[in-house]
Amino acid sequence: MKSAPELWELLDDEPQLRHWSARLCDDDGPVEVTAREPGRLLAWHSDRVKVKVKLAEKGFGTQVAIAAKAQDGLKEAHLDEVLDELAEPQRRPFSGV
Repeated sequence: MKSAPELWELLDDEPQLRHWSARLCDDDGPVEVTAREPGRLLAWHSDRVKVKVKLAEKGFGTQVAIAAKAQDGLKEAHLDEVLDELAEPQRRPFSGV
């Protein structure tokens, strides 16, 4: 489980948004953030997909809601994979001691 700040760190990253857009509908073009409420909401679009992610603290974790719409159809199986990516622990190298 991740906290809202940990998830926000993953979400608020343009290369990651492009990666998810490509996964959802094979769109690897530029993305534009259309709504941004730090720690709570991020919405973006590219030429072929619109995505909105909402975060809410829930118990010891964070509830994640994703809405996505693609011009040529959404790869719904990939939506589950995006959620799984958000849930995975992130490996971070140790900083110098």
